[in-house]
This record gives sequence, C-alpha cells and structure tokens, in this order.
Amino acid sequence: MDPRGTIGFEIRELSILLTRYIEKEKTLNNFEDIQGLQVWTLGYLYKNRHKVIFQKDIEREFSIRKSTTSSLVKRMIKNGFIEVKKGTQKDKRLKQLVLTDKAVSQIQAFKPHVHRLEEKITDNISPQELEQFKETLKKIKNNLSPE
Repeated sequence: MDPRGTIGFEIRELSILLTRYIEKEKTLNNFEDIQGLQVWTLGYLYKNRHKVIFQKDIEREFSIRKSTTSSLVKRMIKNGFIEVKKGTQKDKRLKQLVLTDKAVSQIQAFKPHVHRLEEKITDNISPQELEQFKETLKKIKNNLSPE
C-alpha cells in the first residue's frame, strides 16, 4: 500500500514542513534554541499569564501524558523559561508554572515570525476553506482521542 495521499501521510508531511520552516526562522534570527512543544507551551502560558496555570493544565491543553509534561517542565526550567511555584492553599502537590522575563522577551521577539508563518500557511485559502479545514481537523482529533 502506498501511503502517499492518505490523511496520516499528509498530516505527517505538513508537520515536517512546519518544523523545517520554524527551525529555519530560528536559525536566521538567532533565536534561543527552543524546541517545538516548548514554543507552544510558552505561547499558552503567555496567553494565560494572568491566570494560575498548573502542570496538569499543560497536559490537558496539549493532550500529552504526565511523564511528557514533567520532562517538558524540567527542560523549560533548565532553559530559564519558567519557574515553578509549588503548592496552593488547596493542594500542596500542584506545580504552578510562571513565565520568566527571559521567556517573555523570547515570545515578544518571536511574535512577528509566528504571524508571518500564519499568513504564509493561509495564503490563497478562503475564510470558508479555513473554517472547513479546522472543523475537519477537530473531527480527526476527536476520532483519535481516547474514549
């Protein structure tokens, strides 16, 4: 069976193209070496910086396992992008994630590049086509989500 043309193959190929584009932008603009999931996590934390975000919120937002999230948080702490505030009044085991000034400056510097990427991705695609594409992606994600 030739995998070309299958949805899985096309999504994988798109993922590779996005990763290459982002890596090229990082190299050309001397951005700190931030890996894929770290970038998305920083964006999520930045968008929600006025809320209390815990490690478990990252697990839910990105559909990743607890062990993956734990490794991600450790790397981000090591890289100086986040700090952890342990415990809350309700549950001392929870780890609140807080962006550092270093992370905020990286996010600010990368914002125009993210905007340009989104423009490049959506070029020559109508708003209706984009909406339909998003709906289709949502269905695919639901089909693959654990029941």
